[in-house]
Amino acid sequence: MSSDTSFTNETVDLDHLPKYEEILLKQPHPDYWKIICINLSVFFGLMGIGLGSILLFVDEVRPNAIWIIPLYFTVVIIFFLLFRLSFKKRGYAVRTHDVIYKSGIVAESTTIVPLNRIQHIELNEGIFSRIYKLGSLQVFTAGGQSGHIHISGIAIEEAKSIRDLLLKKLDLLENPATETEA
Repeated sequence: MSSDTSFTNETVDLDHLPKYEEILLKQPHPDYWKIICINLSVFFGLMGIGLGSILLFVDEVRPNAIWIIPLYFTVVIIFFLLFRLSFKKRGYAVRTHDVIYKSGIVAESTTIVPLNRIQHIELNEGIFSRIYKLGSLQVFTAGGQSGHIHISGIAIEEAKSIRDLLLKKLDLLENPATETEA
C-alpha cells in the first residue's frame, strides 16, 4: 500500500474545456407551437369573456373601453410574440454524462444536469399534447429546484426512449456490477 499523500490542486486551462455552447441542441417538435397557441387562446379567450362582461355590466368601467380594449389586444399580441420567440430559443441534448436544456429570451438559461445528480424522471402528457402525440420530460435532481429540467414538446415515442435511456444509465451508475455481468 502506497503512503503517498501528496495533495495537488492544478489550475485548469479553461481554453481546453469542452464548450457546451457548441453542442447542437434538439428543438421542440413543431406541433408544440400549436399547443402553446391553443393554451394561450383558451387563456386569453376566458380573459376576454371576463373583460367583456365587466365592460358590458359595470357602468363605471364602460367609458374606459376605448383604451381597455386596445390594451387587451396589445397584450395578447405581445404574449404570442414572446412565446414564439421563447419557443424558437428552446433546445435540449442528452449526452453520455449529462442532460442539457436551454431556454429564455432576454435572460438565456442553460441547465446542465450530470446523470449522477438525477433522482427521478417523469413523463407527462397533457390533454392537447396527447392529440399531437407529444409529451414532456421532467428530470428531478438531488439538490433542489434549481437543477430540475422540464423539457416540453417532445414526440412521445422519443420522450419514452429518452426516459428509458436515462433510467438505464442511472441503473448502471447505481449498480455498476450490472454492466460487467451483461
